[in-house]
Amino acid sequence: MTSDSTGRRGGAKLALLGIIWFTGTPLLGVLAFTFGFSLMGGTPKNAQLAAVLAVAALVLGFGAPVVGLLAALAARNRSGVWVYGMIVTAIGILAVAVLPRSDGPAYREDPPVCTAPPDRAVGVPGC
Repeated sequence: MTSDSTGRRGGAKLALLGIIWFTGTPLLGVLAFTFGFSLMGGTPKNAQLAAVLAVAALVLGFGAPVVGLLAALAARNRSGVWVYGMIVTAIGILAVAVLPRSDGPAYREDPPVCTAPPDRAVGVPGC
């Protein structure tokens, strides 16, 4: 006799992944900042470790929700698909909003060049 309840399959593993994502990403970010921060041209404590921790924070921050969504889909966990789907959608929307985009064609008009003599340069565009 099998159960038709598909809402709880893999729920504990998905919750653990969510906890690791929710706490691990900020922790790795804070550690990267701690080891890479320096004041007034000083040297950071450990720049190489800071770079590795920053990459780990990015991988965990963007990768864990996608893995959670795929795991929830594979386990047919409806609530997991809903939660991780919303997180992945929010991250995608945020990435599209934050990433730089082109403001037009690649060619832009050259800035004006000052052609006025030095004594008459006041108020002339480009001077």
